[in-house]
Amino acid sequence: MNRAIIFVLILTLFVFSCSKEKNEKTTGDIHIQSLTASSLKVKAWDTTLITMEATGSNLQFAWEANHGDFKGSGKTVKYAAGECCVGLNTITCRVFNDTGEASDTIMIRVTSYFGH
Repeated sequence: MNRAIIFVLILTLFVFSCSKEKNEKTTGDIHIQSLTASSLKVKAWDTTLITMEATGSNLQFAWEANHGDFKGSGKTVKYAAGECCVGLNTITCRVFNDTGEASDTIMIRVTSYFGH
């Protein structure tokens, strides 16, 4: 019984000591609130609006995608991908200022325009 109690206590301490959020979305005065899309599934050549909600002073936004392109800049962009980009695509938004940077990703599924 004593071993069981000691084991539970050690396990509890381990869990709480390792429970820091690994995907830290706060750096300096930047705090990411959300990264959302008007649609997570689009046909090739259609668009979806992607918006990064973050707080902080003098924020700048940098957008990247493993496939596809963006129109616009700032906290909201239009994302589109062609037929060659069919599949699950990763979109990353990096938010930065003089105090640091933070980033988040969202997955957009691009389906064939031709519907196969």
